Amino acid sequence: MRGNIDSIGDTLTLTAGKYPDRTAILNYGGNSLTYREFNERVNRLANALMDLGVKKGEKVAYLFLNGNKFLEVHYAVAKIGAVGVPLNFRLVGRELAFQINNADSICVVCGPEFAETIDSIRQEVTGVSHFICDGNDGDDALKYEELIAATGPDEPGVEVSLYDESLILYTAGTTGLPKGSVLTHKNHLFNAMTMVMDYGFRDDDIFQIIPPLYHSASLNAFAVTSVLLGAKMVIHKQFNPQEMLQAIQDEKITCTWGPATIWRLVIGHSDIDKYDTSSIRLLINGAMYMPAEMRKEVLSYFPNSVMGDTYGMTEASPCTTILRPGDVFEKPASVGIPLTVCDVKIFNDRGEEVPRGSIGEIVNRGNFMKGYYKNDEATAEAIKGGWFYTGDLGIKDEEGFITLVDRKKDMIVTGGENVYSKEVEEVIAGYPDVFETAVIGLPDEKWGEIVTAVIAPIPGKEIGEEEIIDHCRKNLAGYKCPKIVKFTEALPKNPAGKIVKRELKEIFSTS
Repeated sequence: MRGNIDSIGDTLTLTAGKYPDRTAILNYGGNSLTYREFNERVNRLANALMDLGVKKGEKVAYLFLNGNKFLEVHYAVAKIGAVGVPLNFRLVGRELAFQINNADSICVVCGPEFAETIDSIRQEVTGVSHFICDGNDGDDALKYEELIAATGPDEPGVEVSLYDESLILYTAGTTGLPKGSVLTHKNHLFNAMTMVMDYGFRDDDIFQIIPPLYHSASLNAFAVTSVLLGAKMVIHKQFNPQEMLQAIQDEKITCTWGPATIWRLVIGHSDIDKYDTSSIRLLINGAMYMPAEMRKEVLSYFPNSVMGDTYGMTEASPCTTILRPGDVFEKPASVGIPLTVCDVKIFNDRGEEVPRGSIGEIVNRGNFMKGYYKNDEATAEAIKGGWFYTGDLGIKDEEGFITLVDRKKDMIVTGGENVYSKEVEEVIAGYPDVFETAVIGLPDEKWGEIVTAVIAPIPGKEIGEEEIIDHCRKNLAGYKCPKIVKFTEALPKNPAGKIVKRELKEIFSTS
């Protein structure tokens, strides 16, 4: 390692030198690695990639379930100054090929679960020179473990700077084709340091990582922060409420996170009272609104914990605001105040800051992306005058707390009145037996758009349409109340756990 700490690869080298025998990663139900072992495997893979001809700035795509190998590729690519392209394992072949090609990837690394899918798109990804698979993927695929075994554990020694590109992380695509957000080593490191400063993460924490690592929050806010500190990660391949609770008890987890959907399923688990959850000191809710009553219920099962909230987006590395544990019940609808290295304001359509209490677009600066890869038009639309325009509408109150109002594109205009779907959703979410809900505007000849609520009840429960409409009438102005209520078993979500309203509009516009 050079004199400066300029990349996330440097932080792993530093931590492995300080805490070689500490557990870095425990794959829940499987193997574990110390920081020495983790760093040596990363270095071997990094050297193998260089032997294959992968150069600084070139793109390496990788497709894994959560586990140590995802992070090994992530840090190996970082150490040689290449650019990682983490792929969403929920995508089908056509979607994966788009991202691999769009990012100009020259190498694809995958886990055994995805060998067949990657093999099926080889003819479509003509820019890829090397396919590496952890497992058997035919005679012409390089074997992950064989590559690692054949190279040395020495540090690669590539000069990588703070502002070098590190990742192309594709947005979840709630409004169309995903765009590749180009993030730098500075983005990752600043986000990790902010999590330490604002959330008080410690080197003796044990972090539970359940949401996918290809999602920016799990990767940058938790995994990269854990390596920076020298803490332990307990990584789950997928979410299972019983396994989540069992891991908390067995491994004495101290910090865990997830969207409200996860927390609803956890507190709804029939055996939750049987598990010892006393080790948890911090729960973080992200990506979804959580009513105050639900917060209280969640915390009732974690006796020594407090809860915080965070708001962010892929393009912001990802965290932008924090609702500190001391504020979650005073400001339950808010996403909090800007994080230490962030500045967040509310602008009107002319790029001017609006008065406190007025609705406008949320903009931020401090730690956002370089731009969208090969998409100058989208970059110019999102980054103006040194500010990143989020596309979210919000309000900042007199104390500086920010409340999300709606996605700019999700605002409903009915009969000439603006209806902010989030306000209606919060009212509906407070009704008994509602598991989750989304409010959308459907085309209507008379009103332009008609307010429509789509509701997933708690499994096994039934709710009537008139019940919801009556509840809304008691809590909202008439024009805001849904005229149509639809019920479904589950709402479509993107990898960040956010509801994809575009899909709901497509489904119910034709029903």
